[in-house]
Amino acid sequence: MNKENKEFRKRVGQNIKKLREKKGISQFKLAIEVDCTPSTIAGIEAGVNTTLARLYSISKILGIEPYELLK
Repeated sequence: MNKENKEFRKRVGQNIKKLREKKGISQFKLAIEVDCTPSTIAGIEAGVNTTLARLYSISKILGIEPYELLK
């Protein structure tokens, strides 16, 4: 895995965490809404790879467009 990919995933995870906290949503509540486990959300926020479908679901729950997670 190259360093740029790892940094990109980490940045996306940080964006999710920041937006989630801004909305006052816990990892547990987000996990329920996305239909996954809280540890999956924690992993995504830490930069673990995920699917586009899951990113789409997360963005809709956070009330944003998917591209905003990628900034």
